[in-house]
Amino acid sequence: MFKILIDDSELSEISEIARRHLSFFEWSLAGMTLLQKLEKEHPKGKLFYKSENPAKQTFVLANNPNILPDDGKDYDMVVSSTPFLPWNLLQRVASLVEESLSFQKDWKKFRQKYKVKSGKYDIVGKDKNLYLHPSAVVYPQVVFDTSKGPIFIEENVRITPFSFLEGPLYVGNGTFLDNAKVGGGSLIGSECRLGGEIENSIVLDFTNKHHEGFLGHSFVGQWVNLGALATTSDLKNNYGIIKLRLKKEEVNTGTIKFGSWIGSFSKIAIGSMLNTGTVIDIGCNLVEDRISGYRSPFTWKSSEDTTYRLFDFIQDTKKIMARRRRNMSEPEEQYLNSIHQSITGFIT
Repeated sequence: MFKILIDDSELSEISEIARRHLSFFEWSLAGMTLLQKLEKEHPKGKLFYKSENPAKQTFVLANNPNILPDDGKDYDMVVSSTPFLPWNLLQRVASLVEESLSFQKDWKKFRQKYKVKSGKYDIVGKDKNLYLHPSAVVYPQVVFDTSKGPIFIEENVRITPFSFLEGPLYVGNGTFLDNAKVGGGSLIGSECRLGGEIENSIVLDFTNKHHEGFLGHSFVGQWVNLGALATTSDLKNNYGIIKLRLKKEEVNTGTIKFGSWIGSFSKIAIGSMLNTGTVIDIGCNLVEDRISGYRSPFTWKSSEDTTYRLFDFIQDTKKIMARRRRNMSEPEEQYLNSIHQSITGFIT
C-alpha cells in the first residue's frame, strides 16, 4: 500500500496563515486541488493528514472522508506546504495549467469541436491553444491572446465585450468576466465576478472584484470582496526584494514582484490602496484608504479598531454564501468559531 502524508503541521506564522480556512492541498488551482491530483496519480494509495490544530483536523477530515488521520508510521511520500506559498505558486501557473490539461482529458474533446467564429471574438496566437467549453458565452469584441500560453475557459463562463485575456490562464466554472483585462499567469476560480485589471494572480472560488482597480501578483482566498477601485501595488519603488512583515516574523519572498495575500472571507472597501507585500488574514473588514503590513484575523475597519464580532461575521458570511447557493457546514462554522476564539480569547 502506497502511503501519502499531507503534512500541515508546520508551526511558523506564515504556514498558519496559509492554512486558515482551506489548507494548501484544498485550494482549487486550474480546476484541481492537490488532493485530487494525488488521488488520480495514486488511485490505490492511502492519504493521511497531520495537523497540530485539533479543530483544523476535524474540519479537514469532515470535508475529506477519504483522508485518514496521521498514524505516526512511515510514509512513501510526504507533501508539505512550502511549494504552495503564494509567491512560489505564482511562478508555477504555466505548469499548473498544463497539468490540468493532462489530467482533464475532456478538454481535448472541446478543442476538437471548437471553431473560430469570425466577427464574434479574436484570437492572437495559435487557435489550438484556446480551450473553450461549449457552454461558455463569449460576447463580441473579446480578445484571447494565446501567444505566451494556453487559455482554458470552463463551463458556463460569461465574458463581456472589451475583455482581453492572455495565457497562460485558467477561468473556472460559472465565473463572470466583465470588461476585464487579465494578464498572463493567472488562475481564476469558480463562480467569481471579476472586472478591471488582473495580472499574474491567483483568485480562489466565489470571490468578487467586479469593478475597476488593479490586482497584481497577488493571492486571493475564497469569498473575498474587493470594492471598486481597490488597488494593489506589486513592485517597490526601489525594485527591492519584497518581504512580508507579519506579527512575529519577517518572510523574504525572494522576488521583486508580489502584491497582496488576502485571506478568505475578507472585505476591502472601495478606493483602498494596498501596499506591496500586504497580508490580510481571514475574515477582515477593512475600510482604510491605505493598507499595509499585516492585518490579524477578523480585523474590523482598521488595525486600531475592534475585532469583527463573531455572531455578526457568521451571519454576514451565511448571507453572502446563500447568494451563491451555498450553505455553511457545521464543521466549517465550528472551525471558524475556533479561529475567532483563538484570536479574541472569547468562547461563544
